[in-house]
Amino acid sequence: MRTIFITYNPNSNFEQTLAIRLHTIGASSGFMMYLPDRYNSNKILDEETKFRIKKADYVVMFSISPLSNIVKQEIEYAYSVLKDKSKIIVIYDKLHGKNLTGIITTHFTPIYIDKFDQEQDKVLNQIISTVQSKENLKIKKEKENSNALAALFGIGLGLLILGSSSKK
Repeated sequence: MRTIFITYNPNSNFEQTLAIRLHTIGASSGFMMYLPDRYNSNKILDEETKFRIKKADYVVMFSISPLSNIVKQEIEYAYSVLKDKSKIIVIYDKLHGKNLTGIITTHFTPIYIDKFDQEQDKVLNQIISTVQSKENLKIKKEKENSNALAALFGIGLGLLILGSSSKK
């Protein structure tokens, strides 16, 4: 079962609502979902949140309102754990643009939404679809690698048989 960690700016009720709804949609789509532990801290990345990020295959972050330091810490930590920007997705408001700048912008894949033009459920389903398409691509690559490895072993076995029959 694939896991998704969803984070949001703690001072944004809109982002929190989106995160909770995405949590529900993701869970009903077969993903194991995690939210940050905001109970213990809104300012410092705590051990429970780190644990949840470590368990995640993907990190999704809402960055529609002004950026909080805790979310920036979560992205940096997620990148240090996952080391793959395609597994970290940041959702920006299309009308307001990016609110993250600097080197951190190389650590994730951005998605832009129009919160006034798109229905929330469509946006959330778009996010789940993005993760699923990335998963399908990963599975396809794994299958191709497996097929290539099987072909290589087949060639090796064929050469072994050919070599042993030529000795007779």
